[in-house]
Amino acid sequence: MQTKQYTIGMAGHIDHGKTALTQALTGVDTDRLKEEKDRKISIELGYAPLYQDDDMGLSIIDVPGHERFIRQMIAGVSGVDITLLVIAADDGVMPQTIEHLEILHFLNVDNPIIVLTKVDLVDDEWLTLVVSELEEYTRGTVFNHAPIYYVDSVSRTGIDRLYADLMATLADLKPRESTGYFRMPIDQAFHVHGIGTVVRGTIIGGHIHENDRVILQPKNRYIDIKSIQQFGQHVSESSIGHRTALAIKGVGTDEIKRGDVLTSNVNQPSSKRIDIELNISRYIQRPVKQRSPIKLHTGTSEVYGRIVLFDRNEISATTETVYAQLELDDAVYTLRHDLFILRRATPAETIGGGRVIQSATKKHRFGQATVKQLQQEAQQTLEERIIDYLTNDDPFISMEVLCTKLNVNESELVPVLQKLLQQNDIREINNRYVSDQWMERQFANCQTMLSSFHETYPLLNGMDKSTLVDKVEASKSVSKRVVDHWIEKGQFIQHDHVIALPSFRPFIPDQIQPYVDSGLATLEHDGLMVNEWSHYFLQLTDKEMEDLKHFLVERGQVVALNDTMIIDRHVFDRTVTDFKQHHPKSFTLHDAKQFLQLSRKYLIPFLETCDRLRLTEREGDQRYWV
Repeated sequence: MQTKQYTIGMAGHIDHGKTALTQALTGVDTDRLKEEKDRKISIELGYAPLYQDDDMGLSIIDVPGHERFIRQMIAGVSGVDITLLVIAADDGVMPQTIEHLEILHFLNVDNPIIVLTKVDLVDDEWLTLVVSELEEYTRGTVFNHAPIYYVDSVSRTGIDRLYADLMATLADLKPRESTGYFRMPIDQAFHVHGIGTVVRGTIIGGHIHENDRVILQPKNRYIDIKSIQQFGQHVSESSIGHRTALAIKGVGTDEIKRGDVLTSNVNQPSSKRIDIELNISRYIQRPVKQRSPIKLHTGTSEVYGRIVLFDRNEISATTETVYAQLELDDAVYTLRHDLFILRRATPAETIGGGRVIQSATKKHRFGQATVKQLQQEAQQTLEERIIDYLTNDDPFISMEVLCTKLNVNESELVPVLQKLLQQNDIREINNRYVSDQWMERQFANCQTMLSSFHETYPLLNGMDKSTLVDKVEASKSVSKRVVDHWIEKGQFIQHDHVIALPSFRPFIPDQIQPYVDSGLATLEHDGLMVNEWSHYFLQLTDKEMEDLKHFLVERGQVVALNDTMIIDRHVFDRTVTDFKQHHPKSFTLHDAKQFLQLSRKYLIPFLETCDRLRLTEREGDQRYWV
């Protein structure tokens, strides 16, 4: 069993003591680059193990504080379990403190804690002023009423207490479940001699094993996992929350960049268009106009693009949630409810942050209808998402495909599907799932279509099955399964290739009944030497005459010798009986002509009809009664 893994993220203004605090807690200096040593600032993300035993592993991410390195900061705090906002007591709240505070709020970080460092450098009065200022800036954010710790990394004032309280908090913290598909945003890629390409990141979904095959997004390229490490230790698997290094094959370091994502979800594409739910910064300096250039930060990616608004032409500071779409210059791999930060392309400024509503989406129309639709999608529960997806997107799919589309694993999906089945919100047909709402809508449409058809063509047994299948709003294969399901349930009935309502029986409409009676009487009177079918029903339309013929043939009232020569059934049966009495075993064409006194025009169709109806069987010049 793997140990529970937790991560603490540190954020705050440059030179406020994050790296020193990390070293005081862990003994590790996370500034490993020469440039970081020379400039005494953090440029890249720093990672250090804080605690490890058989039950729990704990590490710290030290994120850069300089304004130029906001991208690395956002990458570092994504998915941490405890977030420390570090503020130097001698400086107090600084510009990047405010920006980091707001970004952390938009990312909805868990278990926020404020740490005031360098407290040995100030007196109590100054410290009170700093705390008072903090209360003003944290009001309305996730750091409102967050606990405050007073430490000094050099003298180690407060370090032991902070360490003890962090461990106590984590002891009561439930580890994240490894649900959904494996996903790890990459923040570092490098080459190790004798190993090859290695990528590093924090797993934010699912789990990974040695020899697994995953996909590199947005390149949509398969790669294989050779080996796995956590803080220099080889492991056979890793899961959500773990800082993980993966040795991979099939791709070089020059083909990977920060922001790429490894995932086991083979069906979720990257996209240049995503729908978003956006909360606006209260510190925004200038309005953001329609289609303004923006910079999107999500996971470890940074992508430029434009913002598309649907109910306004610009955004100013507001507490109102904005529903919008991003058109990106490069594809980005995101999933529903992923958190993001949106910044102005230039000059650098945070616009706001929020959640992804839908990735790989389509263009929408300007107007309140689109905003209402996006708002509804953003607030959907998993149950509502399933019903909505099965109703509007893909109405007849397997559990495996549904897992992929909703980015949940089977163990998470099964109980929800069972609940929806019990509530009759969805149906299972041939191991495929479909919403009851969609089925009812399709059935109502097909039922209306059939009812109208019966009313228009009462003489016919029903509508051609292929026509009804085309009425179902789905692919041909799905539509046929749905129609077959209705037939199996007795909601529709099938005669050969036609479909009808169960209650329907073909009938002759009252308005043409007199003409039919008159025509059939004349037909019977003419015996075997009939005129063409149309001669008897001149008052009917061509369609009515054709339908009437099929109706009467189906019911055995007439016999069709060919397409145009139809005779009364009684006449036919009487003729066969009389002829058989005179030639009880067999007869020739000459015998038939002599007895029936018919010309070839009538004789040949009559005899061929006897053959077709299996009354006779022809052998050479002789016909035998069957």
